[in-house]
Amino acid sequence: MREILYIRLHSGAADAVCAYSVARPDAALSFAVHRAPLGEILAHAGTRRVIVLVPGADVRLTRITVPARQPAKVLQAAPYALEDQLAEDVDTLHFALGPRQADGSHPVAVVARARMDEWLAAFREAGVQPEALIPETLCLPETQDQRWSALAEPGQVTVRSAAYSGFGCLDGDLPLFMELADPDKQAQLRILMPRNFDGDFTALGWPVELLPGFVEPLEALLQHLHLEHSINLLQGAYSQRESLRRLWQPWRVAAALAVVWLVVAALDHGIEVIRLKHAVAAQQQANVQRYQQIFPGETRIVDLAAQAEQQMARLKGGGAHGSFLPLLEQLSGALTATPGLQTQALQFRDGALFVSLTGTDLQQLESLRGWFAQHTGAQLDVQSANAGNDGVQIRIKLTPA
Repeated sequence: MREILYIRLHSGAADAVCAYSVARPDAALSFAVHRAPLGEILAHAGTRRVIVLVPGADVRLTRITVPARQPAKVLQAAPYALEDQLAEDVDTLHFALGPRQADGSHPVAVVARARMDEWLAAFREAGVQPEALIPETLCLPETQDQRWSALAEPGQVTVRSAAYSGFGCLDGDLPLFMELADPDKQAQLRILMPRNFDGDFTALGWPVELLPGFVEPLEALLQHLHLEHSINLLQGAYSQRESLRRLWQPWRVAAALAVVWLVVAALDHGIEVIRLKHAVAAQQQANVQRYQQIFPGETRIVDLAAQAEQQMARLKGGGAHGSFLPLLEQLSGALTATPGLQTQALQFRDGALFVSLTGTDLQQLESLRGWFAQHTGAQLDVQSANAGNDGVQIRIKLTPA
């Protein structure tokens, strides 16, 4: 039986110090945890299976219900089914599927592709292919009878609120996140605490059971890790099969270029004419795709130039569908009055402006609320707010007042 190398990853840098443990596949309670730079750990991976735990705060857990039953088709539909819930462009996100549930739904994990690439960079450089990338949220004890599980450590708390849901936040923001997740205060919180953590949860407002008794958080996570009840992020473009395809891809390109060179030498002028025609068609298709990215409601393109002019006229005009510029003006004023908030993405559809913001703390969100309460040019709807080690991720919706 091959040993398993478990790595708790926070940064993909080769010199980043990570907690790791080497254990037999049948290990259940005893996990010796060590620390070393990631590059040094990977240099000794050898033939071991490699399982990586990644920060739960960077992975959004949700679920979808679609008519398809085949996992590949469900995963293909996930970006479109979840598009309205996500502030980011779905083309920049990676989706991974969990096992089908009794009600027909599928759990889905969503993470930025840039984050996935960062996590995997050192592994690719070292020639190590992980078997699984698991969100830490799904390594906590499974919930039972409204008894939620949490891992508390200096600076952050990770909470598992159901089989495939949870959140991560700064330790000081835990009361706010609990209020958002459980406004009726029905949950009981079982908190795993390492010995070097002296956090005080007596004023939290929810029933709390403290479970100390371990030194390294990775030790507690591995004791409750069940791969069959988690979601492996290495799916789709990040699967092992896709990794093998990428290794072969450079050779395929070289062979294709050799064939193209021979054809061009034989046909010369005729090939040039065909190439130009394809280039024009490709540019036209690119223009259509870009137009549909800007105006996602436009699915039928008849006359691109005319439709683009009509859309611009609507944006400059008034009414429910022409409020883009006024809403943008309101957003600009609000951000000017709220230092520290940065715009990550904008999307205008159905007369509303959807904005993805980043900041340093949740107080900036309260300042933003206060600004819109004093200015009646637009109505603010906060759709989500998530805090983590990298700051606060906020999604808002602006509609005409």
